[in-house]
Amino acid sequence: MGKKYANAPVYFTIGQVRHNTLLSLKAYLPAIQERMRKAGYPDFKSAQQMQFSFGAITGGDDTQPFQPGVQQIESYTFSNLEGTQGFLMEPSALSFRCTEYETFPKFYAELERGLSILEEAVDGLAYFERLGLRYLDAVVPAEGETLQQYLAREVWGTPASLDLNQMYQFEGQPLTYNHSFAESSATIPSIGQVVSRVVAQNSELRFPPDLLPDPLKVGERFRGLNGQHATVDVDASFSERRKYDSTEIKDRFQHLHDLVELFFNATVTDYARKAWS
Repeated sequence: MGKKYANAPVYFTIGQVRHNTLLSLKAYLPAIQERMRKAGYPDFKSAQQMQFSFGAITGGDDTQPFQPGVQQIESYTFSNLEGTQGFLMEPSALSFRCTEYETFPKFYAELERGLSILEEAVDGLAYFERLGLRYLDAVVPAEGETLQQYLAREVWGTPASLDLNQMYQFEGQPLTYNHSFAESSATIPSIGQVVSRVVAQNSELRFPPDLLPDPLKVGERFRGLNGQHATVDVDASFSERRKYDSTEIKDRFQHLHDLVELFFNATVTDYARKAWS
């Protein structure tokens, strides 16, 4: 993550800042859209999202069917012409998403630019309450290679308990590595939490169900991927309501990046790093 690989496996990155709710966000859109256009994000779209709330039932007539609360939230996207990076803006959050990743300093510079545009348009933000940084990497072995050469044994799943010869031959038949899932989580006080997931599968490239990359396009070298690969999904976050301070936000994102890098490097092998270099 910190080092730029010639064949980097990153296919999606998102950085998000959750801030105080802006109920009048729509009124600021003309000024925001003009600044985004000049910053290189002229493709503008708006969409309605449905948000459900499920409250606890504490009494009343239990013969009546339970009706979850439904709220419509309008969101706005500002993307570049290539469709490889852009912002998702909601009343209480700004996210920067990218499918053509270079380095963290370049990535964060764009997130910071978007935050600056929003902050100036609404005449300041009062607080932030969550920062999130998430990377998706596609680990794809070349012909003649195996996933196990790229991934640490701890995240192999069940095949880790098998002898390598057993793994590829069972009663004379090849054993195909179809699917496995590994997850770990850790918290560092005052820094944040990190959740690392590794999903090995034999399929086309997929996104986790909680991530919607639209309207972005997946990088060209990942579009035709359909076969044996693993998705390394590392998600770091800091949650605490604090006064909005751009310097503190930048420092905390650097800490989150360091957490992501730590877990990613523990997930892949030296063989993988050499192959990507």
